[in-house]
Parts: sequence; C-alpha cells; structure tokens
Amino acid sequence: MNFDFKNMDKYSDEELLNSLPDIELPYSKSKDEVWGEMFSEIENDQKQVKKTRRLWIPYSAAAIMLLFISTATFMRLYTESITCPRGEHLSFLLPDNSRVELNAKSSLTYHPYWWQFSRKVKFEGEAFFNISKGNRFDIVSRHGVTSILGTSFNINTRKNNYKVTCFTGKVKVQSNLTKDEVVLFPKDFASINRNGQIELESGINANEKIMWRDHIFFFTATPIQQVFEEIELQYDIRIVKKDLGKIPYTGNFRKSNSVDGILNWVCLPLGLEYSKVSSKKYIVSSKQMK
Repeated sequence: MNFDFKNMDKYSDEELLNSLPDIELPYSKSKDEVWGEMFSEIENDQKQVKKTRRLWIPYSAAAIMLLFISTATFMRLYTESITCPRGEHLSFLLPDNSRVELNAKSSLTYHPYWWQFSRKVKFEGEAFFNISKGNRFDIVSRHGVTSILGTSFNINTRKNNYKVTCFTGKVKVQSNLTKDEVVLFPKDFASINRNGQIELESGINANEKIMWRDHIFFFTATPIQQVFEEIELQYDIRIVKKDLGKIPYTGNFRKSNSVDGILNWVCLPLGLEYSKVSSKKYIVSSKQMK
C-alpha cells in the first residue's frame, strides 16, 4: 500500500498497523526458559526473605533482653537523696506515702523506681518515721539496721550513737557488728554501744525522744559535749569547747529562744561561760580556767 504521508489522518489504525514491515528480532532463549528464570529468581528472593527472618528472631530477642536488663539495672541503681541542712527541719513522703521528718543535718537515700520490690533506705542523722503498712521496710545505717512492717518510731544515728525508740507497732533492731538483734514494742528504747552490743530499756517516756519535732530539746544526764553539739546543729553555728570534761546536763530549751539566751541558760547552772566571736562562732569554757 502506498501511503499519502501528507494525509495520514484518512487511514485507520488497522491500516497503519498492517502497513508496517515484518521485522524479526534475534533472541537466544525460548519462552519456557524465560519463565523458568523468572520463577527461579522469585524462589531465591523468597529463600532470602526466610533467611533474613530467621536471623531477625535471635537478634530481636537479644535486643529485648538487653533492653530489659538495662531498664532493671537503671531502676535498681537510680538513687534519690534527701538532705536536711544544719539549722533546719524537713518533712517529706516516700513513694508508699510513708512520712519521714528529718532533724537538722540528716540525710536519707533510697531507690524510687525499685521501691515496689524493696523498701530500703540508707540513713544518717535523726528522724521520725511513720511507715505505711506493706512489705518489710529496712533502714540501714553505719552501726545497725532497723526493720519494720507498719509502725512509727524515732531513730538517732550520729557519730557513734545508734538509738531507736518505738511508738507504735514493733521494730526490729540489729547490730551490724555483732549481728545481735532485739524486737521493740511501744515505749521501748534500744541503743547500740561501741562494742556493737544492744542495750534495751522498756517503759520509757517516749514523747521526750521526739520533742525535737516541736523544736523542744530535752536532755537527761546527757554529756555536755552532746548538748552543745545539738545546739550547733539547730542554730547552724560553731561552738569551740574548751576543757569541759564529762559534765552531765539535765534540762530543755526551745529553738524559738536566741542562741545567746540558750547558751546562758545551759552554761550558768554548770559554772560555764561563753563568749561570742561572731554571729556563727562561740567559745564555751569553764570559769576555773580563768
């Protein structure tokens, strides 16, 4: 067919298609071979996917285990610290709503994210604890461990002192040195001496042990050195003590009074005198030294 290329629009699509010359393209593979290769590639891809899935499973399990261990380690080791500075008192709640009232220069540390598994605190200083009922509660200090379930008590662990007074419930006190232990009931008082031995008193006036919560400080035959140390803590001052010996002191004072008023109150009956060096420093000595 001879075409009029200037008037292509007058021909149909079928006429145009039939007018094309026959062209043979050389191809070395048959249709069956081409289909076979296609299926072979698909099968290889499926095997590769299965192999990748088999490798993914152990790696995923290892990743999950590593994440679990890391999370548990973080929960176990993360520590919260509460510190009450000199001259102040501080009250706060633990994760189980147990209330702690810290006296001056006292500190407490615990693991908040591990609390539901282990109620344990490390403590130094003096504090009144009102523990919510629940699992065992341990308070660890240098000289001993106090364990309770649900109770209220006062603990004083300063320098070589370790004293526990039970108000409600029962408290177990254990010496770190001798591993001796004793169970306290209301109005029981236990102390651990320097040899690690536990001394127990029953039927005491427990309220005297917690007067500090109301800013009242009560002493019965207490070495005068300890009395001045308490004044230092409550007023955040320094007292230079010169040759005071082992004078016992019985009495009480309120923090609402001035430092000078308290020192005069304590020193006068004992034949001691004090001098003020600065607003933060005092000297206390015996009049016999003059």
